[in-house]
Amino acid sequence: MLNIKNLQLAYGSNTLLKNASVQLYKGQTVGLIGQNGAGKTSLFKLILGKLAPEAGDYSLTNDTLIAYVEQEIYNQDELLVDYVMNVHPLVIHDHTDLPEYYQLRPSAEKLLINLGFTIEELYRPIKEFSGGWQMRVNLAKALFVPSDLLLLDEPTNHLDIETVMWLEDWLKQYAGLAIIISHDREFLDNVTTHTLAISGKTLTLYTGNYSTFENTRYQQIREQQQMQAKTTAKLAHLQSFVDRFRAGTKAKQAQSRVKMIEKLQVAAAIPKDIEFSIKFLEPEYTVNKLLSIHEANIGYSDKLLINQAKLDIFQDSKIGLLGKNGVGKSTFIKALLDKSTLLNGTIEINNKIKIGYFAQNTVDQLELSDTPLSFLTRQHKDKREQELRSFLGGYGFVGDKVKEKIATFSGGEKARLTIASIILDRPNILFLDEPTNHLDMQMREELANSIQDFNGAVVIVSHDKFLLQSIVNEFYLINNHQLNPFEGDLDDYHDFLLNKTVTTNTNITNKNGAHNSSKSSTSSKLDTQLANSKPVNSKTNLKNPLKIKSDIQKVEEQVARINSKIAELEKLIGGLDMTLNENAPQLNKLSSEYDAAKNKLAKLENEWLELQSLLGE
Repeated sequence: MLNIKNLQLAYGSNTLLKNASVQLYKGQTVGLIGQNGAGKTSLFKLILGKLAPEAGDYSLTNDTLIAYVEQEIYNQDELLVDYVMNVHPLVIHDHTDLPEYYQLRPSAEKLLINLGFTIEELYRPIKEFSGGWQMRVNLAKALFVPSDLLLLDEPTNHLDIETVMWLEDWLKQYAGLAIIISHDREFLDNVTTHTLAISGKTLTLYTGNYSTFENTRYQQIREQQQMQAKTTAKLAHLQSFVDRFRAGTKAKQAQSRVKMIEKLQVAAAIPKDIEFSIKFLEPEYTVNKLLSIHEANIGYSDKLLINQAKLDIFQDSKIGLLGKNGVGKSTFIKALLDKSTLLNGTIEINNKIKIGYFAQNTVDQLELSDTPLSFLTRQHKDKREQELRSFLGGYGFVGDKVKEKIATFSGGEKARLTIASIILDRPNILFLDEPTNHLDMQMREELANSIQDFNGAVVIVSHDKFLLQSIVNEFYLINNHQLNPFEGDLDDYHDFLLNKTVTTNTNITNKNGAHNSSKSSTSSKLDTQLANSKPVNSKTNLKNPLKIKSDIQKVEEQVARINSKIAELEKLIGGLDMTLNENAPQLNKLSSEYDAAKNKLAKLENEWLELQSLLGE
């Protein structure tokens, strides 16, 4: 479908690609990766005909329909749903004679609602929405128009985690060729079938998602050098969590950490684009309980978002906030930061602790005429210049870089500088509100590693599932104006969202402005469970309590046997010299048995949790 042959591509005087060749086909979902400035966006411009090659050739199958996310909206007075619907060929060619024409408006409405807009907002002009929401509208437009080739450049940057999950499901059903630029590794892992890497001014296509690509690169590098000892040290904190909670009440989170360990082990061994590390400093003052919320109503004078919230945050708390866009996650963080959105109730904060705050717009508040050195000097007046220079060097700002204007920095460099300043303040608690929008893959992984070892509390809102799975010990869900613990991991939350979509009513405005409303009476029990912010059991069990207790005992015995087997396999794998080629067959066999045992354990843990919930009903 897309054929690139001996391509030479330049941007100004900078040669991006030289003698690059690749063939991509319909049905593939391709993650386009490479360090900043390698030529990813320029390759998109080439495909769209906005950039000409220096040499070589590229071609598309005849009559290929291309969809992409535009960066501007010129008709700001157009209504949201009309803006999306009017790009469809049936509208452009005025095919009112076809019955499909009359399905376009409901389809456009449904798409926009799935992307986070309310029914009322669909008929408001585009100019009333912020830049981030206008990008969602352009994403909707790209998804709505029929296409054979879909180009997406950082599609998750302006989305919340719920919308990212929906987009993942949408892309899994896309029948054409999709090429995606993204620094969100979990998103790439969940949707891509191939990985196209730009490196050394050439294109290399790998079969598989981002983790498969990393594993392939890892194996290539490992043939040349052994794993470094620091890999083990970086992952020690993760492993301790897994060991502690493997069979306890947080077994689901522990299972997620096992997956993160496997990915981070690979990522840590691959050479980085820039040498830097993130390491949080010990807080100057330590105390067990940092913050308490009692009977707090949170929101604005005209809108209550969270009713009677209760929460204690301790030094070791790592809390992830879940909930659809607009339910009050960012508003909740504002209440904790400065009580500006606290309507009544109490929030008690120990006045000796320090707070660090990083949000998606934090980097936009930097003074562009500053340099890294002048910025830190003003923020930390008690530090000597040499101390600040040395500190900045650990974050990749070395030599003359410390005196370059921030105006010349990329979003990732600005984010790195802001995080460095927060760390230098030695906070007890971090509030993170979509912190990864400007971060590349390396920076995201470094941040995840550092927060695992951070001797303080974290409250985070993020669409980045890799970051959430790496650091969060407990999730809280904001739903129906209530803040409640969510017992489960992000896979459970995905199931919860799917169940909610099926069992709750969504009113869709028809062409004439009327509302269609229907609801099955059989869904009332599920709706009650959703209202209480609990994941819905995947199956119903009507057995008597004695039988359930017997089943629980049997499952616990199986868990004990599986854990013994896993421990034995870990010992056998750990005793192998992985640098010897002759051990490869045995390692593969043991690894397969280990993966099977882990999968079996996860299923047993799920079964145990379901039985326990039934016993408690």
